[in-house]
Amino acid sequence: MQSVRWGAARRQVTAAAAGGEGAATNADTAERVGLRLAALLVGLALLPACQGLVGTILAPSYRGWALGPVRWLLLPEELRVLRRLRTDRDAALFIAEFWRRRDPDPEAPNNRFYDRFEERVTAADRLYGEEGRRGSLTERGRALVLLGPPSTLRVSQQSAPVWDPQRPARNPRYAVRQLSIEAWEYRAEDLWPQLVDLLVAAGGAGSVSLTFVVDSDRARLSAGDRALELAALASVRSTG
Repeated sequence: MQSVRWGAARRQVTAAAAGGEGAATNADTAERVGLRLAALLVGLALLPACQGLVGTILAPSYRGWALGPVRWLLLPEELRVLRRLRTDRDAALFIAEFWRRRDPDPEAPNNRFYDRFEERVTAADRLYGEEGRRGSLTERGRALVLLGPPSTLRVSQQSAPVWDPQRPARNPRYAVRQLSIEAWEYRAEDLWPQLVDLLVAAGGAGSVSLTFVVDSDRARLSAGDRALELAALASVRSTG
């Protein structure tokens, strides 16, 4: 699957914003991009929902973008806009704005958030791959992409009964299977301040606890999904 990188999207947007007007300063280009994207978002919000539109019109690189690990960062309102994109240029504008909203220092030459995201995706792919699925698209991969490595990680074993319909009827049709339980703990000081604020506002203590049940090399998140949702929300840079 092809992926759309921030640098490529930024180059396309800069070229589109510059048009035939000649050279412009970075500040002028950024302002034009912001204005054009604002108009784009307003216009797209007025369009009727069209099922399958993205899949039939946009280039493969853009169609697959939201299916990759960036899915963990996409907010509901961004998904609604994404599904209404009509052209590759609109998609390039959207992606550039997506990463700009998450840039902690827009004046810096590099987007540190994007760089960290790429590093975490690479680590998740190496650590948590499952059969038929790259590591960054698994549930543990989602946690690593959104929160980074845990402050502490504890692994324990638990016995669980499993129904086995293949056993003869005269024998008990269940077996006992050993499951691994992974407890990921994040201290408040190891999290983004904006995430800690959201956790506290939601009634928490500012720390995060995740529990994964690992069975046959496939992990399932059994506790902590709300914290990951808040982490995606906290990724957007505050403009207040």
